[in-house]
Formats: sequence, C-alpha cells, structure tokens
Amino acid sequence: MNQQGIVDERRQARIDLSAALRLAARFDLHEGIDNHFSIMLSDGSFLVNRWGVHWSLIRASDILQVDGSGAVIDGRGEVERTALVIHAAVHRTCPYARVVLHTHMPYATAIACSRQEIEPISQNALRFVGRIFYDDAYSGLANDDAEGVRIAKVVQSQPIVFMRHHGVLVTAQTVGLAFDDLYFLERTARVQLLAKSSGADVMRIPQDIAKIGADQLTLIDRDRETHFAALKEILDVQEPEYAR
Repeated sequence: MNQQGIVDERRQARIDLSAALRLAARFDLHEGIDNHFSIMLSDGSFLVNRWGVHWSLIRASDILQVDGSGAVIDGRGEVERTALVIHAAVHRTCPYARVVLHTHMPYATAIACSRQEIEPISQNALRFVGRIFYDDAYSGLANDDAEGVRIAKVVQSQPIVFMRHHGVLVTAQTVGLAFDDLYFLERTARVQLLAKSSGADVMRIPQDIAKIGADQLTLIDRDRETHFAALKEILDVQEPEYAR
C-alpha cells in the first residue's frame, strides 16, 4: 500500500469507528465515556476512541492511533487502561479480529450476569449459533497485561465473548460486520429476556431447523454491511460532524 493509500485507510477507519460509537450511543449500547471500540491498521498499529468524550459527540478526530505498546502515535488525548490491555492483546494475537467492540450494553450484559446463554428462540438468535464463548473467569477490572492475554486466548475460540459479570466483546473483519453483530446481539438478548419475563412457555427452535437458519444467515454479509452503510447515512444527514 502506498503512502496515500495508508492515509486514506486511516481516514476511513476513523470515520467508520466514529460512526459506530455514535450509533452505539443512539441504540443504548454504551456507557457514556466508558467502553471502547478499535480497528487494526495494516501497519500493525490500531485506532481506538480516546477516553473522556461522550460517545454521542465523538468525532473522527477523537480516534487515536496507538502502537503495539500502547503509546499514542497520532491524535491528542489518552486511552483508558483497560482499552489498551484488552484491545492490544486481541489485535496482536488474533489478526482475524481486525475490529474489536467492547460494551456493557444492558440486555446482553444482563444475560452475562446470570446463568443464561443466548437460546435459539428467535430468528435473530440463529445469527449467533456456534459463535459465542461464555467466559466465566471474572477477576476484576482488566488492568494488567496477563488479563489481556487471557481474553485474547478466549477470542481465539469464538468471535463473540460474553464476559460474565462484565459485558460483551464482539470481533470481526470490518466495522460494518462487527456493528451489525453488536446491534442484533443486544436485540436478541432483549427479546429473550422479554419472552422469559412474560411468564409464558418459551419455545425453542428445533435443533435441525436452527442449524438450517444459522447456515443461511452466514451468507448475508453483504446485507450486514449495507445495514451499517444505511445507518451511516442517517448520521450523514443528522450529525455530519461525526466524520470531522
């Protein structure tokens, strides 16, 4: 990739990450100024949101470029310690996890804080069949490198992690695919909790049908990218400053 290509790559990645953060705020997938999204660049560094900016107001210029050791090499501000611990280790160990989204979104986190897993009771739930690892090894804040390495090993098992007592981690090759998973994961968790709280018997999709549906859903990456593009169009009209 030539120098102009590198500049263009970083610029687009910053815009996409900023859009994902603002959209996460819109859909209540956020914790204000906490949690973190990142994307790996072709030179081995990665982009991550700087700490202290509310996600609903974040701009592309608020996305920092960080090297493998956690040093900021482009942009002004600081990165939260847990973001460096988790994201640096995952990007370093799992090159297929080019995009890493970590949130404490309420419905998915409610499942992570209970003895539950995502169950095949809705069509959306089939998106996640065989793609989630449930990590029971909570030991406090992810403040040390050893915990980052441990989390990265978990990500090697499955692209989506439910971190018990904590939140979720979603990884993918593109921001569009990762955000689509994040969006539908929360909606799936919400439907499951609503169905169970109704007091009625919850109906599971038969295993053979669930597998058919899950296999069908693996073929819709184009639709998933289009979903994110459509959401960015809303920001282009209503909040165009996100791309600055």
